[in-house]
Amino acid sequence: AVVSTQSTGDLPSPWDAVGHAVRAFSPAGGRICSFSPCVEQVQRTCGVLREKGFQEIQTFEGIERPYQLSRKRVWEPYVGRERHKKFRSEQREEDGRGSGWVNAFVKGGPRKDGVGHTGYLTFATYPGRDE
Repeated sequence: AVVSTQSTGDLPSPWDAVGHAVRAFSPAGGRICSFSPCVEQVQRTCGVLREKGFQEIQTFEGIERPYQLSRKRVWEPYVGRERHKKFRSEQREEDGRGSGWVNAFVKGGPRKDGVGHTGYLTFATYPGRDE
């Protein structure tokens, strides 16, 4: 007999594997993790997990979204005796040193164009069985 304390699966019908996992667990119980790309699979799997006596059933969504970084340019004011009268760029232009636009920081965040792929990880604990 196979004895295990954990089971992980990425199957087209993970609910069919729950009974097999219970039989493979040691009498002390174990943990199961299932990956499903569709929420309907998650619902059906969670129903079977409850029927088989699993506890602490939790599902997490893991959505893949590209992360985009961009450099933001800001207008930097002149800091000096005449800071209220001139921008640093004007001072630089008088000195012949450039436009005054500076790359001050990098901004990042997920792209907002709606492109992404999701999947669901379901975790559950089987408390064990009396033998």
